[in-house]
Amino acid sequence: MVQELHTLTSFRFLAALWVVLFHLQARIQTEDNFLWSIVDNGARGGDFFFILSGFVIFHVYEKQIIARQFSFRRFIIKRIARIYPLHLALLLVFVAIALFSRYPLDGLFQSVFLLHAFGTTDGLVLNGPSWTISAEFFAYLLFALVVFRSPRTWVLIVAFVFSFAAAHLVAVSIERPEFLHLTWDYGHMRILPLFVLGMLLRRLMPLVSISVAYLLAAVGLVTFVFFAHASGAGYELLIPFSLLIVAGARLSEVAMLPTNARIPVYLGEISYSVYLVHILALRIYFEILPRFDVPQVHWGVLLLAIIAASSVSYHCLEQPARRWVNKFA
Repeated sequence: MVQELHTLTSFRFLAALWVVLFHLQARIQTEDNFLWSIVDNGARGGDFFFILSGFVIFHVYEKQIIARQFSFRRFIIKRIARIYPLHLALLLVFVAIALFSRYPLDGLFQSVFLLHAFGTTDGLVLNGPSWTISAEFFAYLLFALVVFRSPRTWVLIVAFVFSFAAAHLVAVSIERPEFLHLTWDYGHMRILPLFVLGMLLRRLMPLVSISVAYLLAAVGLVTFVFFAHASGAGYELLIPFSLLIVAGARLSEVAMLPTNARIPVYLGEISYSVYLVHILALRIYFEILPRFDVPQVHWGVLLLAIIAASSVSYHCLEQPARRWVNKFA
C-alpha cells in the first residue's frame, strides 16, 4: 500500500491556488471566459481540503487504530503543532494591522481559541479563511474521540449520510441553499460529512487498481471541469473531488507522473502557508500599499510573491514551530 501520497500533496496546492484566485478575482478586473468561470467557484477548494483531510488522517492513523495503539494525546499534539503556530502568528499580524488602521478587533477571542466556525461571530473576522482551521480542529477532536477502534465501512457510510443530512438541514434553516456555503456560521457542520467522506474513500481506495485509477482520474478531471465552470456549483463537485482523491492516492505509486515530481510536491507542502498567507498579502497589496503610491504590478507577479512569501513562512515559521511544539510536548 502506498504510504507517500505525493499526487494528493500536489493536489493540495492546486486547491489552495483555486481559493487564492477566487479571492484575487474579487479585487481585479477579469475577463468573462471559461477559466475565470471556474475561478468563480474557488470557494469549493475548501471542501476539497476537507475531504482530503479526512482521507489523509485516516490513511496515517488507521494502522494505529487497528492495533489499538492510537494515542489521543499524541494525535492532538501533532494536530496542534501542524495547524496552530502559523494561524497564531498570522492572527497577531492581523491584530497589528487592525490596531494600525483603527479597525475593531471583532472575533479575536474566538480566533485565538478556534471558535470562529461555530456561529460565534457576526461574519468572517481578521484572517477570514482561518475559520477552516476552527472547523478542522473540531473534526480532529471528533476523530480522536470516536475512532477508538477502526470503524466498519458500513458505519462510515451511515455516518456520512446522517452528517450530510444534518449539515444540509442546518444550512437550509439559516437560508443557505447547501451546507457548502457555511463558513463562520456553523462551518463546523460543513466539515463533518466531507471529513467522513474522506475516511470512507480511504477505506475504499485499496479496491482500486492502478489501471482503474487512471480511468477515475480522467473521469474526475472531465467532470470537474464540466461542473466547476457552472454558476453556483455545489454538491455535484463532490463527485469529481472523490474520484480525483482516490485516483491520486493510487497514482502516487507511479513515479513518472508530473504530480509526483519534486516541484509540484513541494508546492503542495507549502500549500497550508499559501492558504493562510494569501489574504494578508492581498490586503497589504490592495489596501495598504496604495496609501504610499506604490505602483501596481500584474496579478501574476502578485501570485508569485504570495508563493515566495509562503515558502519563507513554511521554512522559517511553520516547520520550526511544528518541530518545537512536538519536542516540547
